Amino acid sequence: MYRFIPFLLLATSACAELDPPTLIKRDRVLGAKVTVDVEPTRAWPLLGESVTVTWVTASPGAAPTFSWILAACPAATSTGLPACAGPLVATSQAAGPVPFLSVPIPADVAAEAMVVTGAICASGTPVLGDSTTMASCDDGSRADVVSQHIFIARDGEENHHPDLAGAPFTLAGADWGGSAAPGCDDALPVVQAGSERTLIGVTFGGSDREAFAVDHDPAPRREELQLASFATAGEVIQQHTYVDADDARESTPVALEWEPPAADEVPAGGLPVTFYFVVRDLRGGVDATTRALCVR
Repeated sequence: MYRFIPFLLLATSACAELDPPTLIKRDRVLGAKVTVDVEPTRAWPLLGESVTVTWVTASPGAAPTFSWILAACPAATSTGLPACAGPLVATSQAAGPVPFLSVPIPADVAAEAMVVTGAICASGTPVLGDSTTMASCDDGSRADVVSQHIFIARDGEENHHPDLAGAPFTLAGADWGGSAAPGCDDALPVVQAGSERTLIGVTFGGSDREAFAVDHDPAPRREELQLASFATAGEVIQQHTYVDADDARESTPVALEWEPPAADEVPAGGLPVTFYFVVRDLRGGVDATTRALCVR
């Protein structure tokens, strides 16, 4: 069965943001990753297994301590807006650097999927509204209202996560490795403020895209990959780039452009910029990673 829309971030404000959606100007939730506890490379658990749902977040500066309210139940449907078809199997109201929920999959559940709903705050504590689509933070800040389906493997089905953390990145044609450097130092590549758009590349291997079958069609298909990109400064021109399902190559490069900030937006000591990347196979497989550079 082909499963779609594994993650929903439900809007909590009717006002459109003027900044590009790729610009990280506040602490945000970008997605969620479901990992089977006994085999973290798997995205779909078997009946009776347990999973951990970890939320992918982004911050314009130092990461905050998040607080969250999350709950899991059998899903009434495997797509669209969340609804329970049975009692809660897991809940969590906690705080920490990474929001997460541990979910046991009942051995006798009949639903095709479980669903996690809740709210996450970067400051304050979540306060839930009258429905699963409404929440706020008790200090008046904005809550991210979230929903994540956990698809259950049946009839020999499997789905593994693509590997973005291990994928090679390039910046303007040069290798671009990960860095834990918090500021502008010699470890980070340098881009000139106000310069022309810079090309960012990443290459996905063939193993990142599994073959699968859909109902009433025995011919195998190959997964499509969607790469979402964000940055704490400048502008990512293509928020989403793709590896098409009919791409038969064993190694597939994708590219996007980033426009550096203007010189008057950069302090004298340079401006560190963090990039957040999230890849989805559109069947529940997810991975995320970061890169950093310095604008001078």
